[in-house]
Amino acid sequence: MQKNLLKISTLSFLFISVLFAQKSQGTTITSAPPISFQVNQVSQWFTGLFDNTKQVANNPTIPPITMSNCGVKLFGSELMENTETVYLEQRTGGFPFRVRLYSFFSNNDSQVTISINRFLDETSLLGLCDRPQSQQVINATNIDDFSCEVNLSWISNSYVGSNAPVGCSTTFPGGKVVSDVLIKPNFIESLDQIFDGNGDLLFGTTIAFERVGTVPEPSILLGLFAFSALGIGIVPKHDE
Repeated sequence: MQKNLLKISTLSFLFISVLFAQKSQGTTITSAPPISFQVNQVSQWFTGLFDNTKQVANNPTIPPITMSNCGVKLFGSELMENTETVYLEQRTGGFPFRVRLYSFFSNNDSQVTISINRFLDETSLLGLCDRPQSQQVINATNIDDFSCEVNLSWISNSYVGSNAPVGCSTTFPGGKVVSDVLIKPNFIESLDQIFDGNGDLLFGTTIAFERVGTVPEPSILLGLFAFSALGIGIVPKHDE
């Protein structure tokens, strides 16, 4: 009996591993995975080094932008359970122009929320993703109270989000920025439309980032958990 159970357990493990491997290679999954898996997956798809070289080649009027995103730890702050924090640094012409903290979490079972924060002192953080992992730490006292949120929905092995039409407030009175984002394993497309107090569009250009490095994936344990939650169980080994 023990051998049969062990055989079933082994076959179940191999079956789940194959499914997870297919997902890692970009096979489209028709039903959304558990929300905890989504938080981990989209935050990892968001990390890495990106640029818009291909987009610039097709449209030279768009400035070349590099984007370095890395997972960071926060000191002095109690994060909500199942929250992933990512430091973002965008540069053009070698100069940083956008530095933010992205927090990925979920308040429900259907959407992932991105909370975007500014920093009080950006200078001390520049180049953070190039430092050793042990130094990729941010003190919560350096985070500005202002935040902007975008909700993401899982659609056909990608994440799509928008905060239209309300958007988020800007530094000038009455203005707002409306953000749309698409996140895939090797691709991030973002559009920030900035409006003045009269509702006139001041800026709005879609930026298409492609990953320069490899695609990070959730761990195999998270993969096993996700498929188990979808109704595929592993038969435990029993003692004689």
